[in-house]
Amino acid sequence: MADINIESTGSTSATGSVVQLPINLFTRSTNDAIPQSTYLIPASWRRFQLSELINKVLQNNSDNGKKPIPFEFLINGQVLRGSLENWSKKNRGNDEETTIDIEYVRSTLPPQEVGRIEVEDWVSGLSLSRKGYTLLSSYLSHLQILPLSSASTSSTALYTLPLPTSLGATSCTWVSPQSQEKDILLAAGGIDRLTHVFSIPSLSPEDNIQLPKEIYTLHGHTQPISTIISSKSGKEIISGSWDGLLNLYTLPNSEPNEHQISSEPLNFLTGQGNKKKRKLEKENPREPIEGLMDNDSTGEGGWRRIPEINFKGHLGRIGGSVWDKFDQEKIWSAGWDGSVRGWDLNTGINSMIRQGPFDKSALCIDQFTANGTLVTGNMDRTICLWDTRQATSLISLTLQTSSPIPSIKTHPTSSFTLASATYSGIIQIWDIRSPKNSLFSVSNVNRKERKVTKNGKVLGERLLALDWDGEVLIAGGEDGEVGIWNATGA
Repeated sequence: MADINIESTGSTSATGSVVQLPINLFTRSTNDAIPQSTYLIPASWRRFQLSELINKVLQNNSDNGKKPIPFEFLINGQVLRGSLENWSKKNRGNDEETTIDIEYVRSTLPPQEVGRIEVEDWVSGLSLSRKGYTLLSSYLSHLQILPLSSASTSSTALYTLPLPTSLGATSCTWVSPQSQEKDILLAAGGIDRLTHVFSIPSLSPEDNIQLPKEIYTLHGHTQPISTIISSKSGKEIISGSWDGLLNLYTLPNSEPNEHQISSEPLNFLTGQGNKKKRKLEKENPREPIEGLMDNDSTGEGGWRRIPEINFKGHLGRIGGSVWDKFDQEKIWSAGWDGSVRGWDLNTGINSMIRQGPFDKSALCIDQFTANGTLVTGNMDRTICLWDTRQATSLISLTLQTSSPIPSIKTHPTSSFTLASATYSGIIQIWDIRSPKNSLFSVSNVNRKERKVTKNGKVLGERLLALDWDGEVLIAGGEDGEVGIWNATGA
């Protein structure tokens, strides 16, 4: 049993001696592991003293050129919030002899807000896949690329790419891989049932003299697009829709010279060719985007393409999709029918089905990079983890929230940390080893006044989109703003 040389005061027993509890400290991190031993610890110790002990054993001090590391401590999956004595009395009564197994992990620091960017309408999609930039889609029917370095209430967009529809953009994604610096592709899904793929010359302001253009318009859905994702190579795009279908599109190596499908009239869609559209366009004239003027129903756009494969199986709307982090020939989707499904891209076969309760409508999905576990945000105010490695497993863990979850993002390297956005305007960071409560919550609902746009729309509190690259977290929704936080996790 190890001796402790850190001075401390604590509770005393009836004989006047300091009450000590035997503990076993362990971690799953090889960099932070200390020798396995049973330590006798003063019962009054809390997180700070326990962190101090571990840093002393690891020799994290100025003499060795190392900074002390703050740690969190978990007992039976719950974060230690008070003293060891309080935990022991609550969970073990007067037992002071049985060893307490305590796992320690590096602390996740509270998110620190660093900026806000105002936009003209609801934010529907966000992406941080290109470091230093935010890709944003909105119900104003456009895509914007915003430099994070200029985060403020009056940030100027590097590019603003209007869609050839006034119905609104619902989602967005970078298409080209990060290594590609010229002729970068990005895409937006729309309420007009189409996916619009744009090309920009580069992210360098010096190249702005060249006009961006919509290069492809992807057809094949009969209802609004709810999710779009692209492969690592940037050669494939998957779109999911309210029609319950997932469509796979393969982009050509060079720009084609003909359409794959004839134009179709869009004037039967609400918002197309009506007085409201003409009024909005008169009040807010758009800058022209280079495209194809072939006298089709939109008057502009890219080469019309049809899907290579349709994935059919969901019995309701598609909520979200994610490319498998380990197998680029596989994707996952989550739907309003309460199911999570795996799809083989070569054959279109629904290779795996995990059917949860039918009333557990899934609004979004992501996957932990470290272990492959899937996580969904649901309409019934829960976050669910799905372990697909077991043939008979369904939901392996459920996190309770106070509002539906439209957007969720796992930490890029951790197996345990994720961030969620809710309809109640709250961002939460979770450690799934302590599932009863989130580590941190950030709320946007305490503002005294709601903004009103020049079109008379009152902006609400619901968050609709979130992204997290492990260092920066962004979120936006009905409030017409993109909040930016420094948020690390491990």
